Amino acid sequence: MDTRRPKVRRTRRGLLLGIRVEKPDGHSRVSRGKDFVALGGSKEGHEHLRETVAEISDEVKRRGRHMGEVRPEEFREILEKAVEKVGPAPKA
Repeated sequence: MDTRRPKVRRTRRGLLLGIRVEKPDGHSRVSRGKDFVALGGSKEGHEHLRETVAEISDEVKRRGRHMGEVRPEEFREILEKAVEKVGPAPKA
């Protein structure tokens, strides 16, 4: 009897982690998406971070990919496009 498991094709998923460090205001802010987590920041800073990582995630999906499949060069291109769309980060 063959007890080996059948081979399962695994997809590289990946996770985008965004962290914003500012002066603490007593609040812990965490936003989660299917393939991203945004941590920290002031109310305004966290909102900007969340919008940016969500835009990156959406662009990866529009390209029919998973975060773990994106090459570094492609990620830079996606990041630049997201920052252009969302705008510059608020001052800390």
